[in-house]
Amino acid sequence: MMRPQAADRYRSQNSARRIVIISRDNTRTYTFSPLALFGGLTLFLTVSLGFLAATTYLVFRDDLFDLVRERNADMQQAYEDRIARLRSEIDRISSRQILDSVAMDEKVEKIMSAQQGIADRQRAVGDLIDKARSIGLIDGRNAAITADKRAALDPADVTGSVNAYADAGGANLIDRQFDALTSTAPKAAAAKVDLRTTDGKPDFKAIASHLAAVDAEQAKAVEAIADAANSRVDAAVEIIADAGLRVNVPEAPADSQDAVGGPYIPMAGAQALAAAMQEADQAFGRVALVKAAAARLPLVRPMPGGDMTSNFGSRRDPFLGSLAFHAGIDFRSPTGTDIRPTAPGVVTVAGWSGGYGNMVEVDHGNGVTTRYGHMSRIITHVGDRVTRDTVIGEVGSTGRSTGPHLHYETRINGTPLNPINYINAGNRLASLLP
Repeated sequence: MMRPQAADRYRSQNSARRIVIISRDNTRTYTFSPLALFGGLTLFLTVSLGFLAATTYLVFRDDLFDLVRERNADMQQAYEDRIARLRSEIDRISSRQILDSVAMDEKVEKIMSAQQGIADRQRAVGDLIDKARSIGLIDGRNAAITADKRAALDPADVTGSVNAYADAGGANLIDRQFDALTSTAPKAAAAKVDLRTTDGKPDFKAIASHLAAVDAEQAKAVEAIADAANSRVDAAVEIIADAGLRVNVPEAPADSQDAVGGPYIPMAGAQALAAAMQEADQAFGRVALVKAAAARLPLVRPMPGGDMTSNFGSRRDPFLGSLAFHAGIDFRSPTGTDIRPTAPGVVTVAGWSGGYGNMVEVDHGNGVTTRYGHMSRIITHVGDRVTRDTVIGEVGSTGRSTGPHLHYETRINGTPLNPINYINAGNRLASLLP
């Protein structure tokens, strides 16, 4: 029976692996434990796998690089395409914003230009109103009326008979046509106009429409001035004609509705206002002409402070007591009171003239003359040009006279006519064309 130590040695020798190498006379024996053998096998497999992996890498390296490069290129192209799309979208948005900004600037510029044009035209309208005031077409006594009342003012109301004109209120009836120029109603209406869209942005269409409406209102206001001026001129000409006198004033532009036609082409606000301004200028020219013509006619009272003591026409002669024709009217006034002519003209008679006593006759042109009799002193000479401010003599009682007074006559082509008709016509003209 073996001892334990011998048994362990035998198991150890039997468990080891031996490799015997015999070469000729030499014999070598290598003994490997199982652990060493496992380690060697593991190392061999590791080296083999590493070699295989290295060989595989070397063989497929170019293909892998190509695949990676292709993938990177695809990714780069995708990013570049996306960036290009984003840039294009940004450019489109920027371009649209620029176009919107340019369009906005153009609209604002147009609106500002239109507003400046309206301001300039408003100044022209203001100058026109001042001119109308300067020639007596507008005063501060008129009460404001609405546009519908203005439309009711038919020119026929003020160009009919003189009596109808006076009964209708005279100049005040025409003056009301100017109320649209100073009324606050258009301003209040303008303040209520909403010139913004629902999102609070400027509504350029509403603004343009509002400015066009302002242009139209300006044109209507100027047309009202022209209509009123022409109405006054027509009324003044009729007043003078009813008194038996004539004035040469151009006719107002015809507005007949007979035998007319053509397509309707509305005028722009500025054009309509320019046409209305031209019409108003022509009307003002007619006003100036009729006022100048009236100023050359004997239409004023020769002795403002004197009482009228004898009318024109038949009367009982103060010396004979029988009916006789009185060719003028008499104004009582103290001796020495200054006498002035009732219209400018040229002195044709200045001296003693029978029953007139000291008499001055003034020729006013167009066959119109006036006579001033019974003067105590004559202060003018034949051929002198006189005005309404020229003193031509002094009140007296020369000739057939019962006391100091002025005998005043108005003659047309040598025929004596009632001076009171011309004085009354002058009073009406003074209220019509102050």
